[in-house]
Amino acid sequence: MSENPWLRYLKKLKPYNIQKGLRYLKHYGPIEFWIRLCERMEPEEVPYGPWFEKHKPSAEELERQRKKKWKNPPLISVAVPAYRTPPGFLEQMILSVKEQTYPHWELCIVNASRGEDGMEQVLGRYAGGDERIRVKNLEENLGIAGNTNEALVMARGEFVGLLDHDDLLAPQALFRIAEALTADPQADAVYTDEDKVTTDLSEHFQPHFKPDFNLDLLRSNNYITHFFVVRTRLASEAGGFRKEFDGAQDYDFIFRCTEEAKKVLHVPEVLYHWRTHKASTADNPASKMYAFEAGKRAIEAHLARCGQEGTVSLRKDLGFYRVEYPVQGEPLVSILIPNRDQKETLEKCLNSI
Repeated sequence: MSENPWLRYLKKLKPYNIQKGLRYLKHYGPIEFWIRLCERMEPEEVPYGPWFEKHKPSAEELERQRKKKWKNPPLISVAVPAYRTPPGFLEQMILSVKEQTYPHWELCIVNASRGEDGMEQVLGRYAGGDERIRVKNLEENLGIAGNTNEALVMARGEFVGLLDHDDLLAPQALFRIAEALTADPQADAVYTDEDKVTTDLSEHFQPHFKPDFNLDLLRSNNYITHFFVVRTRLASEAGGFRKEFDGAQDYDFIFRCTEEAKKVLHVPEVLYHWRTHKASTADNPASKMYAFEAGKRAIEAHLARCGQEGTVSLRKDLGFYRVEYPVQGEPLVSILIPNRDQKETLEKCLNSI
């Protein structure tokens, strides 16, 4: 028996959804708001929250992973630029790395918030208790690109992954990534599926189940985003992050890395949890409009490096782009018209051509 639609609406009327809806209404107007509201209120064929709980690894499986004996395991550096991070969020991020079932990692945190006592206490406590956690304090904030580059310089691992200062990794994340990389030595980069999680971590929602590497799709949307892990040497050769693309610096970086990668792998498992709050683009895309303009420029720069002509434009849905390629030459287009004893229909068809 299907659930009463009004009951379904009431269940979704949480402060988080109400605030997000009001922002969407203000940005897009009443018509687009009504269309999106109807879409959101459609019943899920399989509710994601219960699905996530059912499919996450059991305690027994996590313990099996911890006991695995690795042969020539790659060291994976996790680079985190931190700036004015709420201490609670920062601690949860660190714990998500410490709880990894794969032990061959290092956490490289750049603190660009000198004088933030709460942050410094958390960082000092964890760095002092685990030599795999390394912290670099900057004298000034260099911006997201500059701060991330400082974290990349710290990386000593064969591979480096990018983790936001308020997000979390699933406990099996680095294990699955190491499995994929050791199984295919030609791979230079790997990415995973992800979902979003509420500020208090009480609810997982909006899973992003991604396809294998698809350059055309990447040119229309940064579907890779999180969790992206790349060979450290390649990240350095690509030039790291560029300040002029702040807001879409990861999009630009992913383009430059995948352009040079021999092989890009995809791990089809939700291994990254993107925390939502008012200031994050996960919750409120319109809060960082400059990011989408920077994304457009990142695609244009990518096309230029590849010697590919194309005109890039933003779509109505923020974060999506359209690339229009010029027609090369004068290709012949053949039109097939199946018709029998329908003269008037055929005539209309021919006239339209």
